[in-house]
Amino acid sequence: MRIKTTNYNSPTTSFFQKSTWFGSISFASRYVTISTSSPPTSSESIEMDSEIDDVTNTHLHVAILMSNGRHVAVRRIDDVGGKFKILDFSNDVVGDSESPLLVSTSREVYLVLRRKILKTSSEILKILKDSEGVTSEIQRIQFPWPVKIEEAVAGHDFVIFRDFGGNLFSMGTGTRGELGVGLIRRIDAPVHIEHLAGIRIQKVVCGGWHTVALTDGGDVYVWGWNRYRQLGKDKPATEMYPVLLDPSEEFDEGSSDDVIDDIMATENTTEIRIGHAHFLMGSDDVAINEFVIS
Repeated sequence: MRIKTTNYNSPTTSFFQKSTWFGSISFASRYVTISTSSPPTSSESIEMDSEIDDVTNTHLHVAILMSNGRHVAVRRIDDVGGKFKILDFSNDVVGDSESPLLVSTSREVYLVLRRKILKTSSEILKILKDSEGVTSEIQRIQFPWPVKIEEAVAGHDFVIFRDFGGNLFSMGTGTRGELGVGLIRRIDAPVHIEHLAGIRIQKVVCGGWHTVALTDGGDVYVWGWNRYRQLGKDKPATEMYPVLLDPSEEFDEGSSDDVIDDIMATENTTEIRIGHAHFLMGSDDVAINEFVIS
């Protein structure tokens, strides 16, 4: 799961760093560095044969999308110095395609194809599951109607997709309300989050079990698990559907008229930026217990 990405720009290159459950992954140009923070600490630097577009990881695997948009390199994280398996999607990617989107939960990796030749045609390829490794037959997943996806983000076991019209779609596990469509054990194909129909979303972020969406007008909607008040202090333990966040209720210096400029999320926190002020809800300094639906 991608929790936080830091982008450092220089005149010659861009450096990206992503926080992970084991430490961090950073990449620039053709180089990837995998760093573990828990004992024994280690750091592995990897040089690829071509430029890198994106990197993601599950609990067990790291996946690297090459800049040509046609190849994904996959390897177990703990196989230090091991050889990558190269997946070739040349037959799936139309010549004038936009770069695919690489996204992962804590146990699965997906590639979202975005074809320019068909303006509203996006398709999801499920390319890896931790318990099985790289799937022998790539699973193709369709959206409920033709869409063009602009953004894909993920939590521990769910994925949220945003199309160019600002609509949101979700799939995966929904036992804590993280899908925004009720309490659902699992959905294996995207469904439209109907509670946000007619509201144009410009950005969406995911924590471990919660989701935060920013509208074009500067409003924020939240849903999912709220055990650590990552959705707000006066909300229930679980929000099954998107609810509007009122800054005046959550922050001492907040006002109902505030326009929210940006959002971020970590595993159990939500960060809201209003102008130069940053507000944090929730805490990552807590132990997580297993959640079971009876």
